[in-house]
Amino acid sequence: MFEYDIIPNMNLFEIDKEVKLQKTVRVLVYPNITFQEDLEKDSYIQVIKKQISLLNEIRDDLWFYLILPCNVPSLQFKNVTQYVVPMPTYPPTMRSHFDVPTIKRILSRELDFDLVMTHLPEHTHALKNVMYNITHHKPKFFGYCHWWDVKDVVAWSKDSFLQQITGVLEYERCYLNTQHQKDLVMNQARETFGDDIIARLNDILTPQHLGVDEKDIIDEINKTPEKIIVFNHRPDTYKHFKEFVAVCDKLYEIRQDFKVWVPLLSSPTREYMTVTKGNKKWYYKELQKCYVGFSPKQSYGGWSVSTTDGMMNGVPYIMYDDTYYHELNEMGDFFEDDHTALQLLNTYLDDPEYRNEEASKALDWMRNKLVYKYKMIEMSMYIDRLVIETRAVKDTDRFKEIVEWIKTAGKLSKGDIIDRLGWGRGITWTPYRRALMNHPNIFDTNDSTPYYYYKY
Repeated sequence: MFEYDIIPNMNLFEIDKEVKLQKTVRVLVYPNITFQEDLEKDSYIQVIKKQISLLNEIRDDLWFYLILPCNVPSLQFKNVTQYVVPMPTYPPTMRSHFDVPTIKRILSRELDFDLVMTHLPEHTHALKNVMYNITHHKPKFFGYCHWWDVKDVVAWSKDSFLQQITGVLEYERCYLNTQHQKDLVMNQARETFGDDIIARLNDILTPQHLGVDEKDIIDEINKTPEKIIVFNHRPDTYKHFKEFVAVCDKLYEIRQDFKVWVPLLSSPTREYMTVTKGNKKWYYKELQKCYVGFSPKQSYGGWSVSTTDGMMNGVPYIMYDDTYYHELNEMGDFFEDDHTALQLLNTYLDDPEYRNEEASKALDWMRNKLVYKYKMIEMSMYIDRLVIETRAVKDTDRFKEIVEWIKTAGKLSKGDIIDRLGWGRGITWTPYRRALMNHPNIFDTNDSTPYYYYKY
């Protein structure tokens, strides 16, 4: 049986000293981690780090409970509690493994959960089943899914697509990377589910583009870059890397005045290739030296962070002509086949003025369309909507009694109140919490453990 560890926040205040009282919104965050070898590079970790950071810029009333396979230093925000739970590493096993005893212990009677944000639809039913049946909470579920087991992409023998769909149907809203991704999911779901389920799925699935931090967008393009073609995607089959190399081979037969930089390749496979590597700051600086980027056809139409990395650093990209790249930059240059890609690369290398015009257009597009904070402002508003829509008990005698207990005691925990009520786990606390948070004199604390204070 796995145990979990709580990673304490290093900056917590003590309850009985200076206490920040507010109407705290408490969010349990369930992970989808596929790259445990280096957690800081895992796509889920990168996304949730950016989301929490931006939400904290927008508001100061959130507290996050994160379930993780180990302590993640970059997620030690002042309003985060980390629960370390051992997890399988192989993705199909991870998606099938749900540790009920450990999750039950995390969902302790002292904690409150106003919302659940889950990134793993396959576990939604199990998580909701545990939470609804063994705690006093029935919060609304929403979340994000960046990987879908659609049949054209899955490399393993048995996919989890049906579990993903039934899990998503337990969400209020599920964000995904692109409209193209949504279309793939909807088309495959139609093979199994009827029109009523498809209509619900269509309402729940909501594209949310993974934009960039405004501060990371450079002010001006480099007008005198080196003649470097960058392929900063994973050099894998699903990114059509071999096809890209074939295009560059043909280009090298015509001209030899360029280099190709593939930072994620272990070693060069052609004399015109370089594979230099460095930290993120170095990587951005190197991108600014590049002449043009290449965004290949993908087997999986997810959001291309590699392309936005380049565009925000002033690199124009030629992109495969499909919807997932039109969502990135509909003003860019697109190719349908290798011949067109070769022509475009020649055009860019021959015409610096045209290259610089396209680079400036890409940079403007990033500033105007792809600043991620705008998306997080929308998510923040949606969080408020979910909280408002959560049912609250009316002003009953029992509710008035709870308010009077808090007023008399000065502060009470959820556990204190439930002990006084003598409730078993079958009675739902969520509507009472919602009513308390709506009361003008009752406040929660900005801390990992909730306490209810009466404030005159």
